[in-house]
Amino acid sequence: MTGQAPRVRPLRRPDESMSLLNDLFAKPLDAGYEEAAARRQAAGERPTSERTWRSPALAIGLVALGLLLTMSVLQVRDTASVVSSERQGLIEQIDNEDARVSRLQGEVTALEAEIGELESNLLQNSAAGQQMREEVEGLQVTTGAIAVTGPGVVVTVDDAEDQSAEDGTDRVLDLDLRQVVNGLWSAGAEAIAINGQRITPLTGIRSAQDLIQINYRPTDAPYEISAIGDPRTLARDFGDGSGGEWLRRTAASSGISSNVRTEESLDLPAGNTPLSFATPGEGAS
Repeated sequence: MTGQAPRVRPLRRPDESMSLLNDLFAKPLDAGYEEAAARRQAAGERPTSERTWRSPALAIGLVALGLLLTMSVLQVRDTASVVSSERQGLIEQIDNEDARVSRLQGEVTALEAEIGELESNLLQNSAAGQQMREEVEGLQVTTGAIAVTGPGVVVTVDDAEDQSAEDGTDRVLDLDLRQVVNGLWSAGAEAIAINGQRITPLTGIRSAQDLIQINYRPTDAPYEISAIGDPRTLARDFGDGSGGEWLRRTAASSGISSNVRTEESLDLPAGNTPLSFATPGEGAS
């Protein structure tokens, strides 16, 4: 009995499992394609790529495509020029309207001062008239109908230095200004203005197109909230109250800055919020 030789795994090519890929690389063209190409070459025909590039129809198509691209570029350029011109016109119109509103506001302030002087002359001739005059002045101060002067505090609120938040929370919001104003009222403020806009019972503090509007007038940071009142107690009570607490928490979360300073004299303008009057309806008796 002869001994059986051990089974040895036969040697295989390393790329034997890649025979299909090897065939594709070795013969990239199908046999039928190679045969057709050989027949065209024997007949003296040019390759298809040369005939295609020299085709008149292709040349005309390329020229037409170039003309279309040129016309598109010129049209886009003209459109951009028109949009830029319209934008500049809107900016000039806004500036003109803003100047007109400021001029009318000055006229209203002058007329209100004249009316106040006439009222004083009419009411100061008697004790009852003097008392009524004082009551009217108190109501005018409360409603923001007249300009006022006196000591107080100024709260300055500004956007964060590093404005990287995509949601805009690192900028001062209209909510922040409302909280500061309410905090000043609670601390004993007698009159308040933000960046020269008097706060009245009819004042709206809201955002539109990422701009804060006060009395329908846009304003930018930094925001100076001026408040007339006893500067000794007003600054302290504001810092200890809801307004100061709101600013501290907002600064910690969003990075906006704020500071409070006292002033011996502040001049706050009269409010310019238009009044609305109710009128009887058709069904009223």
